[in-house]
Amino acid sequence: MTKQKRQIVLIAAGAAVLALGVILWLALRDPPEATDGEVPTVRVLRGPLLISVTEGGEVEAERKRIISNELTWPVIIKKVVPEGTLVKEGDVIIEFECKELMEAITQEKLKLTEAEAEHLEAKENLDLKKEEMRIQVNKARQDVIDAEADLKRYEEGEWPVLQGEAKSAIDMAKRDLALAEEKLNFKLQVNQDPDLNSPYSKNEIEADQLSVDRLKNSLAKAISERDMLVKYDHPRKQRKLALALEDAQVNDKRASLEAEKEIRKAEATEKAKKETLETRRTTLKELEEQAAKLVVKAEKSGLVVYDTGRGRRGGTDVVVMVGEKINPNQRLMMIPDMSSLQVSTKVYEALVDQVKPGVPVVIRLDAKQRMALKGHIDKVAPLPDSQNRWLNPGVKIYNVTVAFDDSTDGLKPGMTANVEMMLARLENVLSVPVACVFTEQEKTYCYRRGWGKAERVAVKVGRMSDTRVQIVEGLKEGDEVLLGAPVDAVRKGSGKNGQGGKNKSRPAANGNGS
Repeated sequence: MTKQKRQIVLIAAGAAVLALGVILWLALRDPPEATDGEVPTVRVLRGPLLISVTEGGEVEAERKRIISNELTWPVIIKKVVPEGTLVKEGDVIIEFECKELMEAITQEKLKLTEAEAEHLEAKENLDLKKEEMRIQVNKARQDVIDAEADLKRYEEGEWPVLQGEAKSAIDMAKRDLALAEEKLNFKLQVNQDPDLNSPYSKNEIEADQLSVDRLKNSLAKAISERDMLVKYDHPRKQRKLALALEDAQVNDKRASLEAEKEIRKAEATEKAKKETLETRRTTLKELEEQAAKLVVKAEKSGLVVYDTGRGRRGGTDVVVMVGEKINPNQRLMMIPDMSSLQVSTKVYEALVDQVKPGVPVVIRLDAKQRMALKGHIDKVAPLPDSQNRWLNPGVKIYNVTVAFDDSTDGLKPGMTANVEMMLARLENVLSVPVACVFTEQEKTYCYRRGWGKAERVAVKVGRMSDTRVQIVEGLKEGDEVLLGAPVDAVRKGSGKNGQGGKNKSRPAANGNGS
């Protein structure tokens, strides 16, 4: 036995002996002579005072799996295990059926097939359009190349040839004219020689003259044709070929823009069909995932507890049984993690500063009244319970979670319990039952019996438990105090709160009082 445990045993034994002595003394002493004999009395005791508060609670699991209708359609329960069944991992807990969901899956498969065909057609059309536009753009670019080649061919090939031919024609005409003129002049000179007696006839001379005149016209024509070629034909041909080149270049740009436009349209169509296809696939996948939720299996071993939210705010009266129709998101049952059992309780605002994590508690279960389990406060809510604010706005309640220190074997979620929170233990203090003190006009009093008469005494109180309150000033050990107001005081006063005076009520403890 440790030193601390021996001290606790000695204190408990001393308290028991003291209590037995007080009881024997009260039993053997002479009854007091007083007018307030109708009101029982007690002695002011000195000793340890346990400051505790007891609240009701419920055993629950911190970790639990909630099973509900997770579909977006109402379902019908097809199979379900009885409440309280111990299931193992992989066991089927509940099975639903939903005709609307199965019909939706069938329709979505048809829509998916259509979407796949439309997307394939759009994709093939895109490939074909790209090939058509490629050919169209290449053809337009080839027209530009041909137009550039035609202009270059003319300027570097045809035009020099035409210039040479025009010059050759002039040169030949000049040579022919010169020969004809020499021939004519020769004949004229011969005919002028008297010794030769004019060998050439007049007709021959006229014929040669006519030939000269004809050749002069040919030379003039050749010169004129050359001038026309240089001044008119050549610039016109250049402009025509240059315009053809510009037209080909514009057509090339137009073909490129048209190709980009048509390809973008085909790509947009293919993208839209692809998105539609992906949407159909996603929708079908979601429907199939929901169909998988028609059969709910246990993820780990646990106890099946039916829990439809009945009794909670917004809860319904759904019955978990085969053939029942269950709406979307309707809660049906839970499988608690039995290794995470705890007690959910509450405290009022006046005590919340004293209730802190780690404070020891004693848990007594209604179903196991002989069992007292040890535990400690695990968590205290930082804010008041919002649901209670709606139900009772004048009272603020904070939710408290209590963890078990002892084994939780045999406990089940939903068991009701009383939780006694050990807020403090005061040593060697004066205390009286709570019923002995009252407040009046912000002061605290009690009735002390002395010499057969009860007198009202002002007292200063400290902390209090559910049953006793600490007396800091005003009384001493062994004083006899009344468990209520004297009969005469009740008759004289208004009788409010059973204390026989105005503004009388249970005292408020100071500072750290409860």
